[in-house]
Amino acid sequence: MAAAKGTDVPTRIVLIGATASGKSEVALRLARRFDGEIVGADSRQIYRGLEIGTAAPSSEERSLAPHHLISFLDPSEIYSAGRYGREARAAVLNVEARERLALVVGGSGLYVRALLQGLFEGPSRDEVVRARLADRLRQEGLGSLREELGRVDPDALRAILPGDTVRVIRALEVHELTGRRISELRREGVREPFPARVFGLRWPRAILAERIAARLSAQLAGGFLDEANRLLEARLPEDAPGPRTLGYRELIAHLRGGTSLEDAAAAIVLKTRQLAKRQETWFKNMAAVEWFSLEEADELPRVADAIGAVLARGGEE
Repeated sequence: MAAAKGTDVPTRIVLIGATASGKSEVALRLARRFDGEIVGADSRQIYRGLEIGTAAPSSEERSLAPHHLISFLDPSEIYSAGRYGREARAAVLNVEARERLALVVGGSGLYVRALLQGLFEGPSRDEVVRARLADRLRQEGLGSLREELGRVDPDALRAILPGDTVRVIRALEVHELTGRRISELRREGVREPFPARVFGLRWPRAILAERIAARLSAQLAGGFLDEANRLLEARLPEDAPGPRTLGYRELIAHLRGGTSLEDAAAAIVLKTRQLAKRQETWFKNMAAVEWFSLEEADELPRVADAIGAVLARGGEE
């Protein structure tokens, strides 16, 4: 494995944790110290125009270290975990080819799995099946499709966020086309592993909830509502990922007059806490993660120092 330029530092570090856990701060410290580059692993930070609401690295942060797979897609474009796995591997290998430290950072468990293990993508899209499922979505609602997926593939349903229509439709499409569960096909379709050193950040749930609420207050003060309004004014297609992203859904409902800003903010905090819990459950089941348990924000620099010490020893314990 290549080393960062001028050092014996091993490449390919993955930093995971729930939303608002401080991953970006730690990664940026490491990138600056070890001449590294950051590869995003977040299923919503990939979209342009959603930087504030998804807590994507700011333009200032991106000026301090190169970032990849961040803010590069239009919010109307559908992006799969399988495509992410291919493009993230290519990005990491490109960083390594330039003898720099690659830091993969994110909270999307499926994206991390796609990078490290590969991911089954299944049969090609069938527009007839998709059109029928989309019609059912309009007629019956997402709850009905989720209920059906729960009957045919409960494992797949558990891995899909509540408002994610794209993955529900894809799982049902694959089941109809192949007669098999997409969760089983994914397990069978794992590619050659992509080795990496994986570190994780975790907080007591009550403290993480405080961090989530504080972050939302800062996001709203920093222009989150304006981002949501631009998405609304863009009149994107019904299945566009951007407007369905957590936070934007609730603020768009407020902008349409369906709820107060206070109620929208409360819903965002609650749903973000629920997301964090699902992320923690996902990552808890990952093997070979080296965890840092935190209670104070000023511990984050010490986490970066601890990981840095491992890297400076060449990755050895």
